[in-house]
Amino acid sequence: MSEDKSYYQLSQEYKSSSEDLLKAAELKLCEKDWQRWLTQHFTIKDKAGKVRLMSPLKQSQSKLLKLYSWCQKNNQPVRIIVLKARKTGISTLIEALMFIEVVSAQKEALVVAHDRPTSEYIFGIASRFYDYYDLRKPNKAQSSIRKMSFKKVEGQISVETANNQNSARGTSPQYLHLSECAFWHRGSDTAVSLFQSIGDGPESSVILESTANGFDSLFHKYWNNADKYCNIGWTEKDGELEPDIEISNWDEWNGYYPFFISWWDEPEYTREFRSDEDRERFAQTLTEYEQLLIDRYKVNLNQLNWYRWILKDKCQGDIKIRRQEYPSTPEEAFVSSGRPYLDHDALDLQPLEDGRKGYLIADERWAQSLRFIHSSTEPLTIFRDPIPGHRYAIGIDTAEGILPQGSKDPDRSVACVLDIEECRQVAVLSGWISEEPFAEMVALLGKYYNIAFLVPEVSGYGTHVCIHLGNNYDRGKLFHRTDFLTDRPKRSRQIGWRTTMASRPLLLGDLKTAISERSVTIHAKETLEELKRLEYSSRGKVEGAGSSHDDHVFALALSLQGLKSFPVDLQRKKGGPKPFGDRKGEESIDSVTGY
Repeated sequence: MSEDKSYYQLSQEYKSSSEDLLKAAELKLCEKDWQRWLTQHFTIKDKAGKVRLMSPLKQSQSKLLKLYSWCQKNNQPVRIIVLKARKTGISTLIEALMFIEVVSAQKEALVVAHDRPTSEYIFGIASRFYDYYDLRKPNKAQSSIRKMSFKKVEGQISVETANNQNSARGTSPQYLHLSECAFWHRGSDTAVSLFQSIGDGPESSVILESTANGFDSLFHKYWNNADKYCNIGWTEKDGELEPDIEISNWDEWNGYYPFFISWWDEPEYTREFRSDEDRERFAQTLTEYEQLLIDRYKVNLNQLNWYRWILKDKCQGDIKIRRQEYPSTPEEAFVSSGRPYLDHDALDLQPLEDGRKGYLIADERWAQSLRFIHSSTEPLTIFRDPIPGHRYAIGIDTAEGILPQGSKDPDRSVACVLDIEECRQVAVLSGWISEEPFAEMVALLGKYYNIAFLVPEVSGYGTHVCIHLGNNYDRGKLFHRTDFLTDRPKRSRQIGWRTTMASRPLLLGDLKTAISERSVTIHAKETLEELKRLEYSSRGKVEGAGSSHDDHVFALALSLQGLKSFPVDLQRKKGGPKPFGDRKGEESIDSVTGY
């Protein structure tokens, strides 16, 4: 037998060499185009049980990929939090990105799921990627139901459950995926060790993804901060959507980019009608909320047909379950597990807006003495500018520095401006502001809105705000209460609303009526979120769920009292009776404090 290689051997070597060259060239193309990488070389099992390529990507998957790539291109650590509806393919995409990072960059990746079956399912996705992957890949060194490592190269994939609070101790992953973290038991405690294990450099990636689970201690807190201070818009460039990111407050932002996926973003969530007659009959029975989905989000009838069907088929006829599992908006997703005090259907119809953030400044050089200066870091948000001839009321809730139980977030001072003519929220002042600067800001805000009628609450530090307003604002435009002083035979008119066991039901009752009748329009997202968290406690008291705040709630409620109490005749008639605070003979009672 000849020592020379046979023609067959040579041809096989040439073929193998050619294939290697082609794969190397393809890998170079994929490294520049991750969408090509994912759609041509990653295999999934779809809902029908069919094994196929991950092609085409859904729009939500493409957007998340764009956001991930944006972080890398801008040399930023990947920090993304995803609030999603059920079965949108997001977990699969996150695992595919993880696989790329492990195989190509030899990173260590850790996935933490809320229970054992989910962790094994996620590991199965990664195993399928490896088995069907047709480009260069390292040989396995170890593979179990929870760990995959490789020979002669670094990088591994590990999967743990959230029950193991020390899962990350002793490890230093560069890729961290927290799956369904809203359902973790003691999620905040588990996250402590996880977040300390990963570095802060641009090579690191942390992705939190979950459907909502009420106001949990981890996911909701991170989402709320990210959504408040980071706004992501999408612009079309060269036929593709690109993220347009704006951070409103760098000091307060937690560094996570919020990505929301509604039920109507999922193309499979649609249901055909049996006939044209059924379609027409359905169109005649649209609810007000369904019509809003059509008008605001361009949802079609086939999608709404599925939305109704899923309520009976998978959500036990419970609207709260449908909101949580298949939300239309982030605000709708975080439903309370308790007994809500307000009508959530009415709240879901409120037209939220971003508004303009900034502050007011007195400038005598201009014809109008007060000017609004735009600044994304300031506590004032304006939704509508003052309209000449319109009357305005401002409810004022002053922070007392109290930490709600289980929270590290102190309450805020909030002023809510209501246009009385339209019963519309037109501005909100909200922040951790001490009482004197807050009183000055409120006085400017009241003057800006046509000398608005102010309704400050008198409790704790609110007394200082009342004193300042009494000395620096038109007293005819300040709310006065009438309290019976037990140690004096006279009644005294004092500035401010005092919340007591008797007045609190009145305050909240009027708020409930306004919400249920939809006679008040709300634009501020924070106000709506607090209203949704208002519920009956186990003691029967109405308060924020868990450690939730209620500052916006009471500021809005106080502004509604201003609507009811707005003075009819604000001009003092010449020679007529003087306002109560100017009368003589009652010097022993201070008109502001009542003492």
